[in-house]
Amino acid sequence: LVSAIAKSADHIVTVSESAKQDIMDLLGVPEYRITNTYQSVLIPAKYADKPEDMVQREIEGTFGLEYKNYYLFWGSIEPKKNIGRLIEGYLASGVAAPLVIVGAQAWKSKEELKLLYDGNNRSLIQAGPETRVKPKVIQLSYCPFPLLVSLIKGAKATVFSSLYEGFGLPVLESMQLGTPVITANTSSLPEVTGEAAILVNPYDTREIAQAIRALDADEDQRENLAALGRVQAAKFSEAAYRERLSSIYKRFI
Repeated sequence: LVSAIAKSADHIVTVSESAKQDIMDLLGVPEYRITNTYQSVLIPAKYADKPEDMVQREIEGTFGLEYKNYYLFWGSIEPKKNIGRLIEGYLASGVAAPLVIVGAQAWKSKEELKLLYDGNNRSLIQAGPETRVKPKVIQLSYCPFPLLVSLIKGAKATVFSSLYEGFGLPVLESMQLGTPVITANTSSLPEVTGEAAILVNPYDTREIAQAIRALDADEDQRENLAALGRVQAAKFSEAAYRERLSSIYKRFI
């Protein structure tokens, strides 16, 4: 189906230079028939501009988390998201702040979460009110959008070491909300973050661990990344995205 579309479409719109190159390489589409518009994300102001004290109350009251003292990942639990290596790297970092994973389990999720559900590691996950051992990894299968925004705003950092992304909206959402980002140096992610994130080899758990440990110990770096992230995120504004799409439509309609 994709091959047929690639042959017959008047033009192809994609979301990153990385994805554009993949379309050229895998489908044989010439460059002049493809336009990269990037993407945008609009977080309503009533959530994005929520006062910090309100964010703190929400995450502490709802999840029992300490404000600005946990690491966050959200997205589908599937192989390309690299959750298995993320968990391994996080545990190897030795940081005290827990890792919170928000996302529905998708294909091959059991393999990605195997380390959490090994019989010897039950203390790693949130087991309920009776849990006496403070969990290192907290898994939430679902979170309403307003609460997810608060989770992002209240995190010490987002860790998004995905193997492949066409764009990587969670990275943009994090930067827009002023949360530092650790992400992969592959596919489109370096395009989205520019100089505003720590980039790691997603296949190297030691590198993931070192990045988490270094950021955990450096408040100045976290503040610097938060500031750089807001500037970088502004390049992907809704207005800029609308203009890029509009110019494509005008060419063909």
